[in-house]
Amino acid sequence: MNRCIPHLKCLVILIYIFLLPLNTTAQSLEDVTQLSYKDFTNLRLPPLDSLFENAKNGPTYQLGVVKAQIERKLLGKERRAFLSFFSLRGSYQYGMFGNEATYTDITIAPYLSYSTHAQNGYTIGAGLNIPLDGLFDLKSRISRQKLSYKAAELEKEEKFIEMRKEIVELYSLIMSQINVLKLRAETLELATLQYNIAEKDFINGNITSSSLSSEKQRQSVALESFEKCKYEITRCLMILEVITCTSFLSK
Repeated sequence: MNRCIPHLKCLVILIYIFLLPLNTTAQSLEDVTQLSYKDFTNLRLPPLDSLFENAKNGPTYQLGVVKAQIERKLLGKERRAFLSFFSLRGSYQYGMFGNEATYTDITIAPYLSYSTHAQNGYTIGAGLNIPLDGLFDLKSRISRQKLSYKAAELEKEEKFIEMRKEIVELYSLIMSQINVLKLRAETLELATLQYNIAEKDFINGNITSSSLSSEKQRQSVALESFEKCKYEITRCLMILEVITCTSFLSK
């Protein structure tokens, strides 16, 4: 079975699919990396159903769609394979035909006559050639192609289920980390306030440098926890945008 032409069409479609979302995704990811704390706390993610539908526009799902379409078209080809047992032939001719004749008898000297006229003709025929291996394998070939088509459909759905699981995990992680980020921000604000107070007390000679250093260390730990939480949210948002082809926030 020759599948070169369907595979070539598949390659062209896949190139288009992979190149289509690159510009919008790149711009969106740049926006995500520049989010501020206020952007994170005000972030409202779309419903999961809309994210699932948007994910169908991505190359992973579209690849499954294309494969299923190819297998479906090949199934139609196998169902028409019996037509290869029959053949039709025909020909048509048209032209000027000449006729040359010589006439004579005992009283007339031989003389030559020449005449032309237009003439056309055609032939039509049909043939039947049934290879036994092709005849007895026809039903099996159709059954095998049905299975290939079903396998392509199942593979597409399997990939979509995996995508939905990943979307749900990222979605839940983002929502929980946003709540954690609010607590980290409050902790950082309190640690910064305590450090500012300790700094004034140190200037006034009320505390020692070790006490000031302890407050600074506490502030640094709070800042590190805050930045790690921001990083986790940013990472999940970027992955989610790539999977769902959805822009969550444009600055």
